[in-house]
Amino acid sequence: MKKLVARVGMVAGIIFMATMLWLYFATEHGVYEVEPVGVVRLREQRAAGEPSWLSGQVAWLRLYGTHIDYPVMQASDNRWYLNHDYYGNDSASGAVFLDFRNSALFSDRVSIIYGHRMNGDLMFSDVAKYRDADYFATHRTGELILPIGTIKLRAVSFREISADDNLYRNLSLPGFNYPILILSTCDRGNHNLRDVLILEMTDET
Repeated sequence: MKKLVARVGMVAGIIFMATMLWLYFATEHGVYEVEPVGVVRLREQRAAGEPSWLSGQVAWLRLYGTHIDYPVMQASDNRWYLNHDYYGNDSASGAVFLDFRNSALFSDRVSIIYGHRMNGDLMFSDVAKYRDADYFATHRTGELILPIGTIKLRAVSFREISADDNLYRNLSLPGFNYPILILSTCDRGNHNLRDVLILEMTDET
């Protein structure tokens, strides 16, 4: 009996470790190809002029001509939405979310929105496409819809930066006309790097 219990415990441990390794690989390298729960329905409601505003949602982000078209959430830390969906359920896909240190009104000099890099043109996979100069030139505009109005977005730069860059420590990125919005996602080739798209925020209405 003791041997059986030990074997069951060992198998459970192996399954747990395999699951953790899979989740790490999935979130770092864009394995998942499943749209976060409820996003399609939320888009349909918004297109029909009946947008739903979720608990914890601070904005809706859209870059024209791309697949980046998502609610933006915010929690009390930057861990929750890495593995929870828009309704608070456990999910390796997570959700698109604003840095917890940022104002929900996007009034800071630098605001950061995070999203997993997934396959199938989901979440922030399109951020990496801005490496290409032609793609960058033809997909520069978008909007950030807040409860109080809309902020116009214009892409000004794409960069590959270290995961421990001062941007993430101090919400600082010199050399731009502020305020700016940063879209940040994992670099598929190196888990110590991040792909970031930098956008100017203008014409709030």
